[in-house]
Amino acid sequence: MQLLEVMNMDNLVLHSREGEQGADGRMIRKELTRRQAIGYWKGDFAKYEINDKDEPESVVGTVRIVS
Repeated sequence: MQLLEVMNMDNLVLHSREGEQGADGRMIRKELTRRQAIGYWKGDFAKYEINDKDEPESVVGTVRIVS
């Protein structure tokens, strides 16, 4: 994959392929960083789904006394 191919991709495609390993993934992450630095967005905006369900309270870091 060439740098010009990465620069022609829209942001949704780049974000979906952000976790790739190797040279392609490096170019994708570098292009995303470049676009964030200059405030450039290409393509549609991502659609996010808001989850309003209550999550159980975390017990991490709490002390339990076992007798």
